[in-house]
Amino acid sequence: MLVELRISNLAVIRESALEFGPGLNVLSGETGAGKTIIMSALGLLLGMRASAEMIRTGAAEMVVEAVFELEGDSTLPAALADLGDGNSNDNGDTTTLVIRRSIADGGRSRVLINGSLSSVNMLARLGAGLVQVYGQHEQQTLLRSESHREILDRHADLETDLAEYRAAYDHAHHLKAKLDELARSESEQSAILELARFRIAELERAQLQAGEDEELARERSILTNAARLALAADEANNLLDGPDGSALDSAARAHARVNEVLAFDQKLGAIVELIEAGRANLDEAARALADYGADIAANPARLEEIESRIQELTRLKRKHGGTIEAALETLHRARAEIQSIENISGDRAAAEHDLAAAMKDLARLADVLSERRHTGAAELSESMAAEMKTLGMKNAAFDARVSAIAPDEGRLVIGDRAYGADGADAVEFFFSPNLGQPPMPLLKIASGGELSRVMLALKRLEADQRGLPTMIFDEVDAGIGGEIAQVVGRKLKQLARFHQVLCVTHLPQIAAYADRHFVVEKRESKGATVSRVSVLEPGERTEEIARMLGGAEVSDRLRRAAREMLDRART
Repeated sequence: MLVELRISNLAVIRESALEFGPGLNVLSGETGAGKTIIMSALGLLLGMRASAEMIRTGAAEMVVEAVFELEGDSTLPAALADLGDGNSNDNGDTTTLVIRRSIADGGRSRVLINGSLSSVNMLARLGAGLVQVYGQHEQQTLLRSESHREILDRHADLETDLAEYRAAYDHAHHLKAKLDELARSESEQSAILELARFRIAELERAQLQAGEDEELARERSILTNAARLALAADEANNLLDGPDGSALDSAARAHARVNEVLAFDQKLGAIVELIEAGRANLDEAARALADYGADIAANPARLEEIESRIQELTRLKRKHGGTIEAALETLHRARAEIQSIENISGDRAAAEHDLAAAMKDLARLADVLSERRHTGAAELSESMAAEMKTLGMKNAAFDARVSAIAPDEGRLVIGDRAYGADGADAVEFFFSPNLGQPPMPLLKIASGGELSRVMLALKRLEADQRGLPTMIFDEVDAGIGGEIAQVVGRKLKQLARFHQVLCVTHLPQIAAYADRHFVVEKRESKGATVSRVSVLEPGERTEEIARMLGGAEVSDRLRRAAREMLDRART
């Protein structure tokens, strides 16, 4: 249970220490006195988000601390076990848990659990096993039918089954999305397939070769200038080896003249060798020119053929990327597209097979959930009937009904059954407050006071099932008063026999049942507004109950009424 709560520099609270006891602990006070701040402090210790704005004006740091004592035979929260032995103060029959959270002016948050650094996430995990908080607006969640399934699933302890189902659901949903994409691809790819086949036919028919355009351009240049090339070759051949003073004759005479005087100077031998090499090269060049000139001839048919081919290549290059290489790449991509599209049918068949297997597994897990929900719904309905009697609703009826979700509510539909992220079931609570009145949907029939009592009964059952040591009720008196408020107070007192109960309330009918009564007061001190919390002695309780009955002006009549209310609460 929560033993102690210390608050330093939180909002308008400078310093405050609250020592809670077993049973029913009540906090009261005028509106705006700071009761909400006490709840905020508890929230911070249970993992609530913090901000620097929560720090009291002028202070550098805010600190909230709590001490919990867990009975030795209680189930230790799994999150606490994760912290290790060094973080568990075991004193025989009890385990002490000290939580400290500080927020500095810059917004930096620091968490200590039994003196060791920890995290806000760990606080949230611990809080889920230590405390159940019932906020003043929580009863409104009963007006949302989706919350009914969550309540039933907690009651039926379906956490493990739900996790297994959700994993299977995510897998099946992924496969369904993949199959849908393949189906869309098949219909959308028909146009792509037709275009790819056209491109392949066109480019394969052209029989493109890399560099072909350059080779054809060279050949076209030769054929276009055949006459000029032949004339130049003939003239050059005559100059080298013609009848009228050719270069070969001149070279021969030069060779003979130098050779005549070679005997007088051997250095001329190198020159003779150069002349001989030149004569050989000139002779080879003359023969090559003769052969070239003989081969060059106009060929109009070939030239026309080349021009036609160049035009075709130009058109294909312009159409497919500007070069023959780009056109060949287009051909490669088109072939790959056809292969990929043709593989879709096989991929779709495999996806259909995988989805069928996944849906079979999903249906099995959904059946498990449905069976356990029906069983849990029957147990919850029976338990709620007993609880509502203790809350003054002797003739009320409560019925948790499980039905199949509508096809439009599930993202996966196979046959006539729909599957959602949480199973194939819809859950709705039906309620009848009066004898002889058939149960109707809770969200359509229950009044505010009835909703408060239904939620209180549900919370009581959940706390019993989860074994939570502490229950916190934050202004659950909204929408109730008079006799109903007294019934709720009596119920909270009964709860406090088995759980530690903390209750923030405006109603004297509830406060009268307190085992320990705290009052939150707001005062002005040294130009600043501060709140303080104090525990009331028996005589002081009479004054506070009287104030709650009649406001700021407390009369003897109100004091007598307050004493009577306290006396009734003790019987």
